[in-house]
Amino acid sequence: MPSISFLHSLTTFVSEKILYLLIAVLVLNMFQRRYQQHSQKKRFATLYIGILILALMVGTVLIVYFQLPDILFIPLVAVLVLVGYRYRRQVFPFRLNCRLCGQRLSGKRIVFFDANTCEKCAAAAERASDSGTQREEPAEPEQDQ
Repeated sequence: MPSISFLHSLTTFVSEKILYLLIAVLVLNMFQRRYQQHSQKKRFATLYIGILILALMVGTVLIVYFQLPDILFIPLVAVLVLVGYRYRRQVFPFRLNCRLCGQRLSGKRIVFFDANTCEKCAAAAERASDSGTQREEPAEPEQDQ
């Protein structure tokens, strides 16, 4: 039964090494704080990913610690994948290409900006929103003296 041996080694590996992945995701979340005004959705997304990783970590540690059957790793991963898929818009808002022009985004724009637009499209959208919100000031009435 090499598949059970493989599953056991996989469960053990995940239980030992997943802490590093969790720390990396939480550090990324702290770096996103610098761009807080631009990346609220993506900050929450990394937090949700961290919660899913924490659930996987707790599940695998419980499987290894209590010497439960290693086959329980498969339903654990399946449930977490289904939860991630169900809430995919909140968990995975990261896009590789600009949603307006299709140009490849830089890593900074992928991770730190909610708009999922390239710099040119973001600047154009900013100019359009600025020109649409500016109103002419009413002229002050002249006072007769």
